[in-house]
Amino acid sequence: MKRTIVIAYAALSGGCSSGNEAAPTAYVGLFGDNAVAVVDLASASVVAKIPVQAPDGLVITPDGAKVYVSSNSSNVVDVIDTQSNAITSSIVVGMQPAGLSITRDGAHVVAAVQGDGQVAVISTATDTVVGTTPVGKAHNSAISEDGAIAFVASQVATAPAVASIALPSAAAGTAYPLDKSPRALCELGGKLYVTVAGSDAIEVLDAATGQLGTPIATAGSPHDIRPNADGAAVLTISQTAGELEIYDPSSATIVAQIPTGTMPHWIGLAGERAYVTNEGDNNLAVIDLKSRSVVQTIAAGTAPRKIALRP
Repeated sequence: MKRTIVIAYAALSGGCSSGNEAAPTAYVGLFGDNAVAVVDLASASVVAKIPVQAPDGLVITPDGAKVYVSSNSSNVVDVIDTQSNAITSSIVVGMQPAGLSITRDGAHVVAAVQGDGQVAVISTATDTVVGTTPVGKAHNSAISEDGAIAFVASQVATAPAVASIALPSAAAGTAYPLDKSPRALCELGGKLYVTVAGSDAIEVLDAATGQLGTPIATAGSPHDIRPNADGAAVLTISQTAGELEIYDPSSATIVAQIPTGTMPHWIGLAGERAYVTNEGDNNLAVIDLKSRSVVQTIAAGTAPRKIALRP
């Protein structure tokens, strides 16, 4: 799989703002409330709740106009207009849609459809499915640095793997076998960083060949994983320790461990701040990445999981 890699780290972090810009708005999937909370981070308050059954995957377009959220108990990905904070359409993708990822240009959303064992590629211009391909027990996905490939976590018990599909055609590519089920993943510098169920370590694969490298030890049960704004570090969370961990690829070490709360689940990034959902505490932890400390916690609702930030 030969690809030309063009790295754009701000886009990888989900639409980062500089420290001088106004605080973003957070869209948070509340699994316990069957809703998406709209959190005004400037006032640290929930300003709206949008009904969505079992909200799982959640991403936002780079222009901040639309939020896509998968309803894990149904067969749709709902589209939220951020001006009205209302659902404007529901895209049928198959049973039990789980994780979502979005291309850097915002043109396509990749939906892992766990129940039907497939991946669906959605055009954000038309809000329709433009391609599908089989991936057993598809769970989460990540877009390659060049935007040409979606890496998909396949949680088939007897054959866990990271599958790859071409974008936007959804043509099947190479699958990289793993020993344990992948949870979340990201690509940085030609390497795939994969958190896996039942392990305290992060697996590191060559993104082009799938060759396994040296795993990264964490404090336990790592979940979400993503690069920071400038691509100099990889951020993950340890659900066992209840902390955000910062990994420095240049030294191959964890350089910071920041307590966040009970059962952290997902990370949102904006400039020099990280927003971590604490599913066990029903809140968001706001972390200053310069001081490496929690500067605020914000009540969000019951069992917050995924998060996306609107600049």
